Amino acid sequence: MRAARELWSPLGAALALTGAVCFFDSRTLPWTAGAAVLVAAVLIATRGLPPGSVLLLPLAALAVWCALSVAWSIEPDRSWDYANRTFVYLAFALVGVQLAGKTRELAVGLAAVLGAVCVWSLAGKALPWLYEDYGRIARLRGPIGYWNALALLGDIALPLGLWLATRRRVPGTLLVYGWAVAIALTYSRGGVIVALLVVGAWLALSGFWLQGIATLVSAGLPAAGVIGLAFSLRGVTSDGASHSTRVHDGLIFGAVLLAGAGVAVALSRIPPPEPTAAVRRMAIVFMIVVAAAASLAGGLHARTWWDQFTAPASAELTNGGSRLAEAGSNHRWVWWKEAWRGFEQHKLAGTGAGSFEFTNLRYRTTSVDITTEPHNLPVQFLSETGAVGLGLFLLATLALVFGARRRTDPEIALALILPAYLVHGLLDIDWDFAAVSGPVFLVAGALAARPIAKPRGSYSTGLVAAGVAVLALSSFFAVWLGNRWIGQAEEALGSNPSHAIVLAKRARSVQPLSVEPLFAQAFAEEELALGKVKKQHLGKSLGLLRKATELQPENKQTWYALGFFNLEVRHCPQAALPELDRFTALDRQDPGNAEYARALKQVNSGKAVC
Repeated sequence: MRAARELWSPLGAALALTGAVCFFDSRTLPWTAGAAVLVAAVLIATRGLPPGSVLLLPLAALAVWCALSVAWSIEPDRSWDYANRTFVYLAFALVGVQLAGKTRELAVGLAAVLGAVCVWSLAGKALPWLYEDYGRIARLRGPIGYWNALALLGDIALPLGLWLATRRRVPGTLLVYGWAVAIALTYSRGGVIVALLVVGAWLALSGFWLQGIATLVSAGLPAAGVIGLAFSLRGVTSDGASHSTRVHDGLIFGAVLLAGAGVAVALSRIPPPEPTAAVRRMAIVFMIVVAAAASLAGGLHARTWWDQFTAPASAELTNGGSRLAEAGSNHRWVWWKEAWRGFEQHKLAGTGAGSFEFTNLRYRTTSVDITTEPHNLPVQFLSETGAVGLGLFLLATLALVFGARRRTDPEIALALILPAYLVHGLLDIDWDFAAVSGPVFLVAGALAARPIAKPRGSYSTGLVAAGVAVLALSSFFAVWLGNRWIGQAEEALGSNPSHAIVLAKRARSVQPLSVEPLFAQAFAEEELALGKVKKQHLGKSLGLLRKATELQPENKQTWYALGFFNLEVRHCPQAALPELDRFTALDRQDPGNAEYARALKQVNSGKAVC
């Protein structure tokens, strides 16, 4: 009965949200985001806010600042989306504060959810039809869709597994075993580094260092064997393998994976040694040797590693397992310098939340380092939201880290989650993935709050929560509906341009900050430019394209579309030249710069007249 009641409690809702966001989240679908907002609103209305919730105020201020940045953003539609995303993480944190006093149950439930994610992810390798895209790129990433984000979930799971093993040896060992294999198959260097850090922190802080080492040995030995076999199977770890190869090698991998799990279970049943003085001395000697070896290796290779990391790479690092031995930043160092240049132009308020894409295009020096984020959360907030945004981000995270100080075993494991997220965020784009950010802020909220004896809501609190929820849901679904209608309009362009115009106008009504509906409507008007009304439709198309440049003057595509229209449709290179010149200034690496050269040649010839 108690377990059944928990399923309908805030804990059950929180775990359901976590499972949904891990398995079904995408960067555009609003369903999980909407569910998080609704659950948070209902819990606040019926239970109120427990003590400690004030620590979420900086996160709320950050969400508001991201929303305000739409007003000055160089990419306002993406800033809108980023503001939505930040409000979603705030909603997860507000759900988490309702779990104050339930941290042990939360740790067990979260371990179960992450265990299910690990099983499904590895099953995609053993049974290739579960995730066909591994035929293109072999790096493990399902169900999240991004290898580094999946590795971060593994980093979160490891201290939970080590804690669980102190109570239930077999489940805890299996969780560590499964994620050790999964993290290796993601080929995520940041994931491996953070894994080592959180495991070391757990051993140092928990007091269960001997049991932890025993669990690591029990899980690590069979995991090492499975990983070694996986790297020898082309159908498991090589890009471009045929389906038949992946089926054959996947079955072998699956069988060995299950056998390794059996070995891990058998080893976990061996009692760890007693913490005698001799064992402690051996452990101290071992740690000294490891520290000395690491220091020696770092001293010998630090300069080389630094040179590789800061080198302006001309190509992407390979997606194979060999990348684990590479020290190159894979363009990150270049992106950080581009972000700094963007910050120097907009120091206080930034260029707008989520707008680094345009900063990258303006300052990049090669055609291979295209990105939408600089792969560093503090640097990203500095560039996109300015000094104010960075200050709010740091204040929000520090407040939650401070509120997570605990002494009990499960709370120590949970308290390592946010620091792991922040360290990993120094190298990646974790803010883009609710599958990792949502659970992290949920746990942070649970640790920040304090239990309340008799939760109770109020009419006024419920009214405010309902109002905020309606606004948030309207914002989420406006973006979703707009994207859906834009896609339908683009599909209708070739067959039914009149219907495409209707759909584009619908999209504009709910997404007034996006240029995509303007493009779709302009192209549809161009297709209708036939017969007696040709001039009228071309005039409408020209007006729409001009409006796009006014809406997003820092977007190279708006200037290219207008310049191309004037050059190819109106045959007016004099009008096209300044527009294509603006396009070139916004991205000198784009092959479309050839259109500018052609317009310039026609104007300089003196023969072009329009």
